[in-house]
Amino acid sequence: MLKDPERLNTFLETYKKYAREILQPTQIEIMELFGRWEIPDYWEKYKRTSRISTPTPIQGIFSRIKRPEQVVDKIFRQPQNYPGDLTPENIHQMHDTIGVRVLVYFLSHLPLVDREIHNSDQLEISKEEPPVAYMNEEQTKVLSLTHLNRVSKESGYSSVHYTLRLSKSMIPEPDRPWFELQIRTVAQELWCVTEHYLGYKPVKRPNVAAKRQFKILSKMINAIDEQFNFLYEELNRYQEEVSYQDSDLLDAENLPSVLAGIGVSCAQRDINNILKFLYSRGVETVYDIREIATPRRLEIVRNTFLSATGRQPLNLEVIATLATLKGAPSEEDEVQLIKSQIAYRGAWDVIQQELTKD
Repeated sequence: MLKDPERLNTFLETYKKYAREILQPTQIEIMELFGRWEIPDYWEKYKRTSRISTPTPIQGIFSRIKRPEQVVDKIFRQPQNYPGDLTPENIHQMHDTIGVRVLVYFLSHLPLVDREIHNSDQLEISKEEPPVAYMNEEQTKVLSLTHLNRVSKESGYSSVHYTLRLSKSMIPEPDRPWFELQIRTVAQELWCVTEHYLGYKPVKRPNVAAKRQFKILSKMINAIDEQFNFLYEELNRYQEEVSYQDSDLLDAENLPSVLAGIGVSCAQRDINNILKFLYSRGVETVYDIREIATPRRLEIVRNTFLSATGRQPLNLEVIATLATLKGAPSEEDEVQLIKSQIAYRGAWDVIQQELTKD
């Protein structure tokens, strides 16, 4: 361990400057890029058919910049990787000074995100540190992730790790940092959060019983993950095969197909909220939504959005707006209702921005 306080202070000042000038601007760019993944319409290209909902795999995206003490600790813990102790070169060589974690809902979403990463012209995948799938061999086969390096952790940890760099950035390429991206399901995140909270992260665990219990819990969570994934795949199958009549109530199985019939898509994550909203407006059956979603109304909705906001409405905005038009006595009233819906959405966007600032 370094015993020269002056050298340590110099290193910390160097890292502080590096974080301010390189890491923070890069983190903002990364979150802007991955923020697009949270928009349901982004994943429209991965739909197998218009009869099913848009996958919308992203549950949450988080990022952090490594704290100075963590950087120093890693350098001293891994002298074989960071020779010379606290040098500026070792800061640049560390590929996880920025860490990003993306949570997906189901196991089936892992290969979806993997495909997006490999097909992206915005991301460069490290050849020195290729992607790693921390999972069992059977899962990599089922999920078609056999092209990734597979590692089994004794603890039961499950995730997929990538070392990436932005292909396009305001940071000059020689200074552009690599970052670590972890992709895991919400169930896998539960295991990670719990292990971290209990303080059993070190390689040498306190006792054999705790180690055995973590393995058991990992298997149980993995089984739950697979069951949730089965339900998700079954829902997609039902959506693809469902048949319905005008008198049928709208539900999670027929809604995507019904909406596709009027030229609108819906995201899987939005189905529950869409149904609640439609029902609250008295739009409960297949006939009800077909009655309000006439070609003329759809044209009015889209043209009013374009005029008021300068863009076409998102699919969810189209559905929510259509529901408010039920019973409108005239076209003028419909336009006013559409503008009110736009105003509601604009107010909410402002509120979200303010909350984000805080």
